[in-house]
Amino acid sequence: MRKGLQMILLIAAGVAAGAYLHECQSPKPLHPPEAQGYPVIDTIPYYDTIPYYLPAAKQEVSLGTEITFLPVFIPRDSLRAVAEAPAQEQNPDSVAVEIPITQREYEGAEYHAWVSGYEPSLDSIFVFPRHDVVTIREPQRVEDRKPKRWGIGVFAGYGVTPQGLQPCAGISINYNLWNF
Repeated sequence: MRKGLQMILLIAAGVAAGAYLHECQSPKPLHPPEAQGYPVIDTIPYYDTIPYYLPAAKQEVSLGTEITFLPVFIPRDSLRAVAEAPAQEQNPDSVAVEIPITQREYEGAEYHAWVSGYEPSLDSIFVFPRHDVVTIREPQRVEDRKPKRWGIGVFAGYGVTPQGLQPCAGISINYNLWNF
């Protein structure tokens, strides 16, 4: 009776260990249950740096003129001539100059810029366009996965021993023909 009880306990322990190990090897769902069957969308933003060096102006528009007082440069040789000239003909230390103000428009595939002033020019412009990489993945369903064929398991049954055919239990490396 004692051997029979040991065998039953050993079989029960083997079944419990097999169930536990089977649960550890079972694939877990990739997503929460509410997301099962819906595609997964990942969005990753990144920014490019696009340099444009010495771009060409698309058009130029005159915005009028501006009167500015600029200093007058008198060379040393002509100082004597200025001193001898009558008072009304003397050059003042500054003179009014009319400066044209223009606006230039620069346009490319990724930029549009305006520059205003006296002889404006755009030396360079850097553009940082945003790009979104969107990846749509179908979640892998549990039933679509390829079943694992090899495993380690606990067995109970009859085996050939030196005393003949007897009940036995043990651990085995097995190959699964069918999964259920």
